[in-house]
Amino acid sequence: MQSRAPPLPATKISVTQQRVFIGDMQRFNMVEITDNTTAGDVIALVASQGSLDHAAVWMLFELANDFGMERPIRSYELLSDVTSSWNKDKLLNAFVIKRTYLAPFLSRSNIPTSSPTNRGWVEWESKKGKWSKRWMELREHSLWMSKRDTGKDETFLCSLSNFDAYYITRKHKSPKPFVFAIKSTDNISLFEDMSDYLHILSCNQKDGERWMEAILVARSYVLFQERHVLFAKPGDPTSNSNTAPRSQTRKQSISARPTQPLVNVSAPFSSSATTGVVFEPGSLLAKRGDVIS
Repeated sequence: MQSRAPPLPATKISVTQQRVFIGDMQRFNMVEITDNTTAGDVIALVASQGSLDHAAVWMLFELANDFGMERPIRSYELLSDVTSSWNKDKLLNAFVIKRTYLAPFLSRSNIPTSSPTNRGWVEWESKKGKWSKRWMELREHSLWMSKRDTGKDETFLCSLSNFDAYYITRKHKSPKPFVFAIKSTDNISLFEDMSDYLHILSCNQKDGERWMEAILVARSYVLFQERHVLFAKPGDPTSNSNTAPRSQTRKQSISARPTQPLVNVSAPFSSSATTGVVFEPGSLLAKRGDVIS
């Protein structure tokens, strides 16, 4: 008679209580968060408690109050990944549920088949209070910056493997009315130089909204390609063997520019050198272009 195999040890699940604010900082619900809790899980839970208007479209936002900025958290993102970047000593950051038009653009079903691109002039805060006009391009899932629109002196700014777009919520003196940020989603302790961790940009309202949407969707595309575990259904086998490595975050000269995209993709659907965002024809974002252009 064969002996029975010893039972596997029970997996310890870490559960924390988290305040989730609704609309503003005046009202909140307490939510249990585990390592596997997604932003979509929190929205569904708070909605089931009767705290949300079902007629509205809601998203969970990360409030990075230590930097005076916020960003929408995609429904499939793990909250443990978000909180791992927070400074635990300051206890300033929080989650808040807000109404937003961005929900359909950042949904799992609307991830494009090719990463969007964008290009145009922006004002870049190279040092605190010092702004410089720069030509910026979003391509190859990264941001590049140069003094001329020819790109001859181009430098690498950051990879969207570990950077995301943030709205500025704190008053920030700038040369143009719209101010936004590109900030790392990693913990600041991994950076020797603060200038590599956070980039503040300014432009007019129309261009700023276009940049935000393009970068947010490009980041969604990278997450889909690199983090398959976020999109796996329960019970499906997952593998990280095919994920692309994260790119370095410090600036580098164009001579050091990668010869291949950071993520393997099919040939782009458009090579038009226009100043607008390029999305796949027929997609929801392509239709949105008629509104924001």
